[in-house]
Amino acid sequence: MSVESQDALGRSALYELVSLAFLYPVPGALDLLKDGACRVGEVALEMAPPELMHVVKQLADDLEAVDEQTLEQEYVSVFGHSIASDCSLYEVEYANAEVFQKSGSLADLNGFYAAFGVKPNPELKDRLDHIGVELEFMHLLTLKEAYAHLHGHGSDKAAVCRQAQANFLANHLAHWVKTLARRLSQKTGGRGIYSSLGQLIDLQIDWEMNILGLEMPPVSLASTTEPEEVDDECGTPPPHA
Repeated sequence: MSVESQDALGRSALYELVSLAFLYPVPGALDLLKDGACRVGEVALEMAPPELMHVVKQLADDLEAVDEQTLEQEYVSVFGHSIASDCSLYEVEYANAEVFQKSGSLADLNGFYAAFGVKPNPELKDRLDHIGVELEFMHLLTLKEAYAHLHGHGSDKAAVCRQAQANFLANHLAHWVKTLARRLSQKTGGRGIYSSLGQLIDLQIDWEMNILGLEMPPVSLASTTEPEEVDDECGTPPPHA
């Protein structure tokens, strides 16, 4: 396996873990999270910054210390049932309140997803700007990059996936995730699963921005720049976003 494909798989595993961790913990989610944390430890250990892997280990330990009922209780305690909670999981809640700006951001997300053939699962109850959905899309893009390397689709196909990652991160996740991480630290008092998750996503975004050669933007409105149309030849099946 090439270094490029191994790196992309490691990043993809991390995105998959944090995506699932931010979703409401349905029955069986705890076991999936434990497996995901273990997999990240196996595939990303050599490439990821030590401090990031330390937090992955802390999250894994936190998950081992709870049962499904406790996980659900902690989730509700931190995130509540309201879209506009103290630790909202929705991108546009971190932007200005004007309706046209929010609808523009959601339309931009739709454009990104559609460009890679991703359609919302009919059973999806969350909006497209939910952090779990956005992180799952990055999981897809990094998985596509790994797929392109592993199956010899050429550097141009991998580059398309890589550029899409940079565009999506710069136009969406980077504008608000670190604010969410700070709020999680305050809300949890630095203790528990969602404290560790907040630390993890904070470090992960820094790492990703560095990998992709991006500068951290000011916390502001998500961009409504139209994503470039790309083909889906580097592909894998779309996520269930």
